Amino acid sequence: MRRDDPGLWAQDIWRPPLEKYGSVTRLTVALYDAEGRLVCGPINRTSLFDLFGESEHDPGLFAECAARCRRGANAIVVTNRFALAALGTALVLNGDTVGAAVAGYRLSEFPQPMAIERLAREARLPQAPVWDAVRHETPASRSRITSDGELLKVLAETVLREHDRSREHVDLSARLQAANAAKDEFLAMVSHELRGPLNAILGWTRLLRTEHLTENARARALDTIERNAWTQTRLVEDLLDVSQIVAGQREVERQLLALAPIIDQAVANLSPSADAKQVRLDVQLQDDALVAGDSLQLQRIATNLIANAIKFTPPGGDIRVRLSRDDRHATLIVGDSGSGIRPEFLPHIFEPFRQQDASTTRVHGGIGLGLTIVRHLVVLHGGSIGAESAGIGRGATFTVVLPLAAGATDVEQRRPVAVIGRPVETTPLPRFSRGVHVLVVDDDRDAREVLHAVLQQAGAEVTTVASAREALASIDQARPDVLVSDIGLPDEDGYALVRQLRMRRAENGGRTPAVAVTAYAAAADRERAAASGYDRHLSKPIDARELIRAIESLITSKTMNL
Repeated sequence: MRRDDPGLWAQDIWRPPLEKYGSVTRLTVALYDAEGRLVCGPINRTSLFDLFGESEHDPGLFAECAARCRRGANAIVVTNRFALAALGTALVLNGDTVGAAVAGYRLSEFPQPMAIERLAREARLPQAPVWDAVRHETPASRSRITSDGELLKVLAETVLREHDRSREHVDLSARLQAANAAKDEFLAMVSHELRGPLNAILGWTRLLRTEHLTENARARALDTIERNAWTQTRLVEDLLDVSQIVAGQREVERQLLALAPIIDQAVANLSPSADAKQVRLDVQLQDDALVAGDSLQLQRIATNLIANAIKFTPPGGDIRVRLSRDDRHATLIVGDSGSGIRPEFLPHIFEPFRQQDASTTRVHGGIGLGLTIVRHLVVLHGGSIGAESAGIGRGATFTVVLPLAAGATDVEQRRPVAVIGRPVETTPLPRFSRGVHVLVVDDDRDAREVLHAVLQQAGAEVTTVASAREALASIDQARPDVLVSDIGLPDEDGYALVRQLRMRRAENGGRTPAVAVTAYAAAADRERAAASGYDRHLSKPIDARELIRAIESLITSKTMNL
């Protein structure tokens, strides 16, 4: 709660407790804000207050006491003139003085005639009514005045604390309601984004099963099915990335890298999409920017930003990609002439599950995770990211600043950068260079059958089983050249399977190369697979060519080590 909170001085909050205070102490109470304005009261007007309460008769004790309280005094303040006293306390909230509570008038001693004369003169009143009011009052001791002040202080602090707690509860409730609404909105978007590709996949699959399609229609069906399956894969990967971000499990495998080739690869991957939409990519990359980071994650940053720009730029628009450096930082700028960002949404642009247009009539798809992932990856690399837009229809610019690698001059070390987004493959699958026996372990029949078909087409002899127990029994009967196993298995999982295998002697299959093929695709899952004894970890949905290459590599390595 702040001092400018409009509900801070609500009458229904303050009046009931102050009325009780006034009835107990027989004092009039008033509240003043941090600027000295009367915001509540006077409450419980006494005859003594009524005598001096009108503005033309006010001796100023209440205002003077409030001013002293507002100057930061934490103790009880007593203002005493002409034997007439006002007592008060500062109203402090979260260390900030937000106002003052003042009570009076209390007769501190029975006044002398000269004091009554001066009081009447200052209040511009005849002496007779002043004498008449004063003689009905009983002077209070200093301890009684202090006690009344302490009671006022405790009362004010309690009201402030309870009001602050109530406001926190209201704010928390509002945030929870907003989060719940955002969750429902997000789930609706996820459902939409999943059902769209599923509709195309199932629709074409049913046509392939029931209709006699022409060769062109059959090719279009397969292309559509594969493209929409990869769309769903990217959606799942985004969700996995965000879950890792929330759990704090994303890490950077740092290596000295040149940024220009990484960004250039991202541009190359996305150029077909830009060309199809008739969007021009204007790319200028300074090629001597070296950073310490992860090539895949850095490419993900560039890819998401450029893909986002293509998505929101209309046909005929322009996208600018710039990479520059100074003595300490590399700067990547991705600007577009697209739909722009509303000023009120700009502060929320990197928040998860937030979209500028989440309505059912929105033009652009997606679930609002790409920029959240980008920001997190940038921060993991020690950098920063910002977004600018002049408003709707006026484009947007995203600026990423990354620290240069310490001491990097002419040294350049790069590892191959994987292509993000997989094109449709129409060439036949590669075949193994030699005879190979593969044991496939998966409790899902469909998964077993597709792996059997892929590996058999590549020239392998394939045995399939559904559990770890069956796998070990199969190895006892005929040792395979390679084990390909799922992780999620009944009774004993894939980790337990490979650990038991590694405990065997070499002649009993203990050194059999093993590939984990699983939907558990997080970095921690890869590390656990390696620690358990797997030589490779491939995530589902599996790329057939990647699996064949992995098996070929393991067989070649095993042969060389014999």
